[in-house]
Amino acid sequence: MKKLTLNITLLVILSIIVTSCANETPDFPDSSTTAAQTESNGVLSRESVSDMLPETDWDGRKFRIIATDYLSDDFIAEEETGSLINDAVYNRNRTIEERFNVDLVADCGSDYNATNSLVVSSIMSGEDEYDLVLNHMITTAASAADNLFMDWNDVDYIDVTKPWWNYSSYENLSVDGRSYMIIGSISPYYLGEYYCVYFNKRLGLDYGIDDSIYDVVLDGKFTIDYYYSLIKDKWLDLNSNGQMDENDFYGLAAQTTSYATPFIYSFGETTVKNDADGIPRLAMNSEKFADIVNKVYQLFYESSGTLTTSGWSLHTDTFLDGRAIFFNGVFLHSYQYFTDFEDEYGILPYPKWDEAQDEYYTMSDGSSPLAAIPKTVTDTAFVGMITEALAAESWRTVIPTMYDVALKVRGVRDERSVEIIDLIANSAVVDFGFVYSDFSGMGFTLANLMEAKNKNFASFYAANKESWENRIDDIIEAYETN
Repeated sequence: MKKLTLNITLLVILSIIVTSCANETPDFPDSSTTAAQTESNGVLSRESVSDMLPETDWDGRKFRIIATDYLSDDFIAEEETGSLINDAVYNRNRTIEERFNVDLVADCGSDYNATNSLVVSSIMSGEDEYDLVLNHMITTAASAADNLFMDWNDVDYIDVTKPWWNYSSYENLSVDGRSYMIIGSISPYYLGEYYCVYFNKRLGLDYGIDDSIYDVVLDGKFTIDYYYSLIKDKWLDLNSNGQMDENDFYGLAAQTTSYATPFIYSFGETTVKNDADGIPRLAMNSEKFADIVNKVYQLFYESSGTLTTSGWSLHTDTFLDGRAIFFNGVFLHSYQYFTDFEDEYGILPYPKWDEAQDEYYTMSDGSSPLAAIPKTVTDTAFVGMITEALAAESWRTVIPTMYDVALKVRGVRDERSVEIIDLIANSAVVDFGFVYSDFSGMGFTLANLMEAKNKNFASFYAANKESWENRIDDIIEAYETN
């Protein structure tokens, strides 16, 4: 990877470190910092952060993206419509096309399985048909292990230390220093799927939960034990039938499979870690993982304060009906589902493990994409330059529109939540063990246990350890062979 050297003055001015799981990276405004904030703090605005790409005329050449259907809004905007995010994508595309004299062409017409089939068929046939692939992260990972994509380190102009890339995706998905998938601001969908906690401010006041909870978060004290203390025993039998059911009032409305998984990462863990040689190894056999399972089980099942469901609507409907104080969701809820919500609400991070944990962390939903470059690409200078430019321009213009306008103005109703969004927005962790779990493996441990209402981690781990390690070894062997 040909990384561009930052101007010394820029390095001095830019002061906020891009958060990653393990490595420090060069100083930039983090990916949630608004232009107004950076300017008021005397730090360069996003618009002033150069991608330092050479001004190149590509003579109208097509840049060919293939992405799954639900990513169409990330790349396709035929005209300005007055919709804020659509117009931001439209203007980003026009900016890149005019700057480099290219024609951005996006194929987003198929679901993620069909998209993967198209990509696999094209590459296996040796056709140079696509320049950039963005598809469901687990599906993309399976194809990466089949030797279909290029190592991002070999792609000109890509600099994964820039704030428009999620560095943990590069680092945590690497095998022996090779990395075939990354993600970041190039996909607004990825950022919209960050997990977070919502709370109903009107209902919270009835139980002494007011805006001081923001201070708890910013003081680093929003832990799982604190969260549980706010939720337990907050059940009211609204229909007077003596049973906890979906018509009652709760402290928390919780989805127990996908929405359980982020607790692994918010508690500062990953299921797989690279060893000193850069080789992925299972990293779950610890007392802490057993404690994590117990804590989440307690939150979901060991008090009368939580309504649980493995489905996809009951928890949302309960919160929107004003019958739950807290709701585990994603950022996207704010600007797609809560825009007509009558009650005031705020946004919090998923809780930390304890106060000794340095940072809050989150993950993006498993449906989120990873970006890859087909190994059939012959001009890495062209593909790398336009990919980097798209990611950078998204970070400069599309992401601020999502967070600073659509999310913070349309959805969230108070400035303190804005601070929390800024705190969360650059903390997403990408885990090798989740991405390569094939929808059921080590990364789905909490989801599988919570769905089964099982808190016996030791037994679950013992039953699956060998298959998980074999899965990791198979992936390593595939990469080494290829």
